[in-house]
Amino acid sequence: MSGADCSRGEPRIIVDQPSALYDTAVSIVVEGLVPENPATLTATFHIPGSVPWRSHATFTADSDGRVDLTRQAPVAGTYGGVAPMGLFWSASPVRAETPAAPDGVMRPRIVRLEAEAAGLSSANVTLERRWAGPGVTRLLVNEGGVIGTLFLPPGAGPHPAVIVLGGSDGGISEHRSALLASHGYAALSLAYFRCHGLPRSLVNIPLEYFENAIQWIRAQTWLHDHFLAVWGVSRGGELALLIGSTIPQINGIVAYVPSGVLHGGFGPDDASNDGLCAAWSYRGRSLPYLRENNTADDPASVDYRVAPVAEAPRYLALLRDVSAVERQRFRWRRFRAQSSWSPGRMTRSGPHRSWPKLRSAVWSRRTTRFPSAT
Repeated sequence: MSGADCSRGEPRIIVDQPSALYDTAVSIVVEGLVPENPATLTATFHIPGSVPWRSHATFTADSDGRVDLTRQAPVAGTYGGVAPMGLFWSASPVRAETPAAPDGVMRPRIVRLEAEAAGLSSANVTLERRWAGPGVTRLLVNEGGVIGTLFLPPGAGPHPAVIVLGGSDGGISEHRSALLASHGYAALSLAYFRCHGLPRSLVNIPLEYFENAIQWIRAQTWLHDHFLAVWGVSRGGELALLIGSTIPQINGIVAYVPSGVLHGGFGPDDASNDGLCAAWSYRGRSLPYLRENNTADDPASVDYRVAPVAEAPRYLALLRDVSAVERQRFRWRRFRAQSSWSPGRMTRSGPHRSWPKLRSAVWSRRTTRFPSAT
């Protein structure tokens, strides 16, 4: 265990895993408090390329002068109820502070915990949260028409593999692949637009590009048992479902906050600048998208003057045109999604103001599980 350096009788923070992967739950206990008195815990997350994020929670110490986040609920703060990791998932950006310098995923992120109580000295401890575990290697890929970053787990392999697709920001998002490699999967963060050598916009991205990436991975010597999955978030989740229903060489799909219908493209190459163009193409033809000839479109349902823009009402209106939905919905061949999450399952999550994933995604009875990577 690790705790803040405090003299006898002063508060101290005890954390069971001061250095751990991002998806590892930790146990946090504060000792040396005044029994039955309030104490406040504050967590500050130092994120490269971003302003700090912060959360806080006030607890009432028990009769032994302890606060145990695995057993106690806060009486006030950024989260409620008993939630051992509540300080982590309830944090929000501190807009007034200066962003930290960008840094790579191979370096740990720093979290500072501070405990304060009236009449007592404050206690603090620093934690490390890692995307990449020991032995993970990072390799830039720009060959055979494939552009991205490959993360390999320790050892020569073979390893099961995952293609990781980002969302509407484009470029290369590496942190999820680093975490997958930390759990034994070879993971390729695959760029498909807004990256040097690729289209500037999410407009008519050819599915042949992903067929080529799949062929490239299958030619690698580290691919274990020929198991290859696709993982995507948001528009990348839409893309993952599209790839799984189109390209037969895929063995599993993880679609996180996805859409089960195809939406239009956007960006500098969108001549209308209003989403009236296809995001995807296949064999030289643009694929149909939901707004195309849609009679139920309701742009007045969204207030574009307010930031962030919440477009979910407009997306939901589009789904009322049954003919438009039928023209472009996925033709499922082998994969279905289930509304729960574990490593290796299809997934959905909670409410999302700008993306109506719960209604537009297609859920079913069966789960596709990943093979063990160990």
